[in-house]
Amino acid sequence: MLYYSMETKDLDNLKKIVEINIDLQNQNAKLCQKVEELSRQVEWLNRQLFGAKSEKIMPPNLSPLLPGFADKKEEEKQEEKEAISKKEPLRKKRKKNGWNEIPDGLPCEEKIIDVPEKDRKGKVLIGYEISKRYARRETRFYIIVIKRAKYANPNDSTQGVITAPPAGDVIDSISGKTKYDISFIVGIIIDKLENYLPIYRQAEAMRREGVLINRSTLLSLFLNSAVPFEVLYKRLNEIINQCDIIHGDETPVKMLQPGKGKCKQAYMWVKMTGIGPPLISFTFANSRSQKVANELYKDYYGTIIHDHYVGYDHLAAGFAGCWAHVRRKFFDILKNGYSDAQKFINLIRNLYDIERAAKKRADLVNLESALFKERKKRRKISIQIVKEFFNQCIDTLTKEIPTSPLAKAINYALNQRSALEMFLKDSRLNIDNNPAENIIRPIVLGRKNWLFAGNEIGGQKLAMFASFAATCKKNNINFRKWLEDTLTKLSSTPMSEIDSLLPLPKKEEIINCV
Repeated sequence: MLYYSMETKDLDNLKKIVEINIDLQNQNAKLCQKVEELSRQVEWLNRQLFGAKSEKIMPPNLSPLLPGFADKKEEEKQEEKEAISKKEPLRKKRKKNGWNEIPDGLPCEEKIIDVPEKDRKGKVLIGYEISKRYARRETRFYIIVIKRAKYANPNDSTQGVITAPPAGDVIDSISGKTKYDISFIVGIIIDKLENYLPIYRQAEAMRREGVLINRSTLLSLFLNSAVPFEVLYKRLNEIINQCDIIHGDETPVKMLQPGKGKCKQAYMWVKMTGIGPPLISFTFANSRSQKVANELYKDYYGTIIHDHYVGYDHLAAGFAGCWAHVRRKFFDILKNGYSDAQKFINLIRNLYDIERAAKKRADLVNLESALFKERKKRRKISIQIVKEFFNQCIDTLTKEIPTSPLAKAINYALNQRSALEMFLKDSRLNIDNNPAENIIRPIVLGRKNWLFAGNEIGGQKLAMFASFAATCKKNNINFRKWLEDTLTKLSSTPMSEIDSLLPLPKKEEIINCV
């Protein structure tokens, strides 16, 4: 009996030891997984701080992943060679280096260096050896003295004095008593939008050049100059909302909270036409909520290309996904040591190769319609690649732990599969949302200098000017000249002709994208 009880006790102890051992093994596996995950995070952080930011990967001896793809690429190369030989006059000329070519439009001053008098005795001047060099004045400011003619009849004082009309002022009134010319006001806007200088730094720069103007005055000039543009800005948004395809994105900016001594997170939302004339609109909002998206896209039933942000989910519009964001997910985990991500990146690279080939061929004709035709023809191969991509996603997901970074990247793609496949059904759709992200870059550069918007009104004024600056840049129009020209015309232009003021090449009439 004693033997039996001792044997049972030993067996119970053994079971407990086995259970403890299993628990320790499970804990050890979880800790190892946690250590691995933290190590990857540390590696990622080190790359963000000290590593290269480029997402380009050039694997050696990359072989095509689909049969017939290599043959097709060879055919495309041959077609491009033939097209180039036929369209030789359409090839772009190489731009001359600015160092070798001094432009004729800049003001010039002559500086004559003469031969010493003793060396030129008995000789006659026959010409000059001419060379040019760039120069820069210390100050950017000058004074315009306005003289209004006054006339009176010396023989008849009852006729009174006749004075020429005032110069006028596009911001304050027609009195012409303002101290600031339109070129001065435009300079404030340009320094803020294109040179990324906040108002206080502009005031300091002016002070160094002997122009003592309070920064509150400069801020007032900036805000007041935006008022005449509100009608044009509203019309700009109306035209963008008529476009069948829109690129949408948003980026954070800080907004000061008066009385609290700190800033809150606000956002700059961007809308850009996906087809037709390039038009861009920024909107400043104090949040990234679905409410803002509903307000921006109410009554819009076209297609929005965006990055799978949930704020767009309940809109009436259609959606197209961004393959650049999908690729970025796989690129990040590839750098963290998940070599299985490479096959997904290779497939996405093949999609982009097809897009580049279509654009390169269409550029020879330089027509948007030609781009759509080339895409439609070449995206027949993309259909196979996209199908292979999602098949690989489903197959790999069955072998991966649900919480692994690779599984998360795959689920990110699978959750928006229909949106990512949209570009295959409509050749007008871009494969990604990079056009909108590129447009946002000046805002990202600017916020490093501006630091924050003073309030929601100031943020919206900034968004308005940023819209026109981005549209000018996209259409190769000088933003400064456009501002000066438009400011003088806004008050006298009827609403029926307001489209003629939009920053488009040759001020041509807008044709709706619908």
